[in-house]
Amino acid sequence: MEYMGFNKYKDIDKTFHKNIQKIFDLDIPKIDFIHQFPVFVGHVNLARYLFFYDLYKKVHELSGHIADIGTWKGSSFFFMSKLVRLFESYALTQVHGFDWFKGMQPSNNDDKNQEGLYADCTYENILKLIDLQQLNDISIIHKLDITKDLDNFFKNNIHLRFKMVFIDCGIAQVLEKALEHFWPRLVNGGIIIMDHYNAECSPSESTILEKYIGKNHIQHLPYNRQPTAYVIKLL
Repeated sequence: MEYMGFNKYKDIDKTFHKNIQKIFDLDIPKIDFIHQFPVFVGHVNLARYLFFYDLYKKVHELSGHIADIGTWKGSSFFFMSKLVRLFESYALTQVHGFDWFKGMQPSNNDDKNQEGLYADCTYENILKLIDLQQLNDISIIHKLDITKDLDNFFKNNIHLRFKMVFIDCGIAQVLEKALEHFWPRLVNGGIIIMDHYNAECSPSESTILEKYIGKNHIQHLPYNRQPTAYVIKLL
């Protein structure tokens, strides 16, 4: 499905994805895609991680953990874990990932075109990647249903506070339950990031976010396409 808000990027995206296959056809060694990654990464994806970095640097001296809600294959989860490894070597900060690893199951308030997406990753693979990269002391993954299990999770972990929370799910019930629990546990000066605010692919996200944040301003960084918004908790 094409979303109205993203049509301005249609031609750019079409050319980029067409050229990915041409890059693969060059028979480049697989190891180069890791060690020489700036050669291959698209500017849109690069902007996404610069966005995370810029916001992380605003909060990295605050006390609190980082939450990644809707972890999927773990790109944001592992990126933030490695930022913590680099910049908080002696802090208690951990990155907590939350996913049920069953993909998208839209309800009546959601975009039906999301049905079945993001199911192509396993909990076991994430655990293996954590172990292989020696991130066990930083990267904690929670396999649970946000809509049903988050109440008990926080009853059993009443100490947890967060300085950055990234919500990437697009399902109304998940958004509601996540903001219900994470916004009160976000420390003053902490940042909550929304992947689909003001976007058709998550119809209720704008309304649900605005329900919880009071008079705090909704902001974005204009060099980045997605995530589409962040809020610094100051009030």
